[in-house]
Amino acid sequence: MAGLEPKERAGCKEALFPAATSEWLLPSKKMLDATPSCAYSNIDLAQWYFWGGGNHAANIERSHRYALAAVKDDRWPYELALLHAAFVIKGLDKGLGVDEALRRFQREISSGDDVRRDKALAMLNQLSEFLPRVLTTAGAVYADAKFKKPIALPPTPALQISHRGSKRQIIVADTSGAPILYWAGKVLAAEQSQQNAVFQRSPAKDAQGADDVRQQLWRVPAAMPRSGVLLSRFKRDDGSPYESRCTATQLAPQWLISASHCLFTPEGSGSLVSIKFIAEPLSRRSDDMATMIVSGAWRHRQHRAVDQHNGELAHYSGSDIALFKLSTSLHLDRPAVLAEPNTANHWIDSLAFPNDKSLNTLWASRCRARLWQAGVDNLSDLFALDCFSFAGQSGAVLTQYNRGQRQIIGVLSSRIYNDSINQPVFAALNTALIRDIKAVLAGRSSELFVAVPITSRSNLAAAKP
Repeated sequence: MAGLEPKERAGCKEALFPAATSEWLLPSKKMLDATPSCAYSNIDLAQWYFWGGGNHAANIERSHRYALAAVKDDRWPYELALLHAAFVIKGLDKGLGVDEALRRFQREISSGDDVRRDKALAMLNQLSEFLPRVLTTAGAVYADAKFKKPIALPPTPALQISHRGSKRQIIVADTSGAPILYWAGKVLAAEQSQQNAVFQRSPAKDAQGADDVRQQLWRVPAAMPRSGVLLSRFKRDDGSPYESRCTATQLAPQWLISASHCLFTPEGSGSLVSIKFIAEPLSRRSDDMATMIVSGAWRHRQHRAVDQHNGELAHYSGSDIALFKLSTSLHLDRPAVLAEPNTANHWIDSLAFPNDKSLNTLWASRCRARLWQAGVDNLSDLFALDCFSFAGQSGAVLTQYNRGQRQIIGVLSSRIYNDSINQPVFAALNTALIRDIKAVLAGRSSELFVAVPITSRSNLAAAKP
C-alpha cells in the first residue's frame, strides 16, 4: 500500500501491543524505545502510530493506512475494531456511520468491565489529540442539525468533528465519560496543551457519599504534574518491618510533595529506615531498576500520627503535607505551580497509585470539592471530596485548571469517618504553606516544616503494607 514502510525483515514473533484482554493498554517504555531486529505487523503499527511513543510520533493518518493494510476480505481485525470507530469519528473512514462508531465506544464504556471501559476512554482521549477541542457556550447546543431541540448544557469541553457553515457537530462526554453527539451553533476554542482528559468519569449529579469514579490511565496527561510511588520502610518497636506506599508528585528536579503520614507507621511508633521513589511506575520495569533514593524528608511541624487515633482528625489532616528531597535530580519539563484553591471552581483532578488496584498502576479521579473545615493555627483548610479513595492514594496532589494553567492546590490526606461525613479530605495549600514550601526547596529555613530523621540507608526486608 502506498506510503507504508518496506518490510524487508522477518516478522516479529511476539506482538508489540498487549492483548485486548490484558490490563495493560500500551507496550512498556523499554519495548517502545528499543529498535527491533524484526518488522512488526500492520496491526501493531496501526496501534503504534495512533498512540505514538518511542521512535514513532502519533499520526492518525498513518495509523489508518496501516490499519487498512491489515483488513482482509473487508473484515477488520478484532484488535482494531475500536480503532476503526476512531477513524470514522475522525472522518478518515466511511465503513461505519458516526452514530455506530460512537455506539461502539458507548458499549465498551457501559460493559461493566473496568478494563474495557477505561481502554475505551483512553482511546477517546487520544483521539481528541487529532480533533479540534472546543468549549460549548450556554444556550447554543442542540440534539439535532436543524436546531429544533435545545439541550440545557453548561459550558463544557467538547470535540468538533464537522463544521458546516455556522453548524458544528460536536461530541460531549456524559458523567460516565461516554461520548454523546450534539450540534452547536457557537463554540469557543479550547487550549489544547492545558486541557485535561475530555472523556473522564465524574461523580453522579447530587451523589451522596463518595462515588468510585477512578479511571485507569496508561500515560500521564501532558498537562498534569508528574507523579510516582513513594516507598517508606520502617522498623517497628518489636523489630518487625513495615512498608507504606503513597503517591508523591514532583515539584522540582530534586523535590517531591506527599503526605506527612507517609513518614510514620499507622501506630506512629518505630523508626524510619529508608525512603525510595519509583519515578516511572508505568515503564513496567522492576522496582530495583526504577527506584531512586530519597535523601531527606520534611514534615509539617504540627503533624502527629497519634492524632488520628485520638479523633483529632482536623489536626491530623490539616498538617498532612510533607516534602522529600531526591539524592539525584530527575528531569522535569516545567516546575509545578502552587496555588490556593479557587472555591468558585468545585472540580478538582488527581492522579494516584492506589493499593487496591494492580501494583504501580495509575488512576485518575475527577471530583467535586467542598470546604469541610477551616484551618486554624497554621493548619490547612480541609476540603471533602465526593469521590472514593484508597490507601496508596495518600499524598496525591489535587489540581485545578485556573488562570490558564494547571495548579497544585492541596494534598490528599485520609478518609474522614464520623456521624456526618464519610469522604476523603485533602489539606489545601495556603499563603504560608506555599511560602515555606518554596523556602525548603531553596534551602532556606522554614517555620512550618521540620526535618525527619532517616535512621539507616540500608534495605529492610520487604513487608506487606
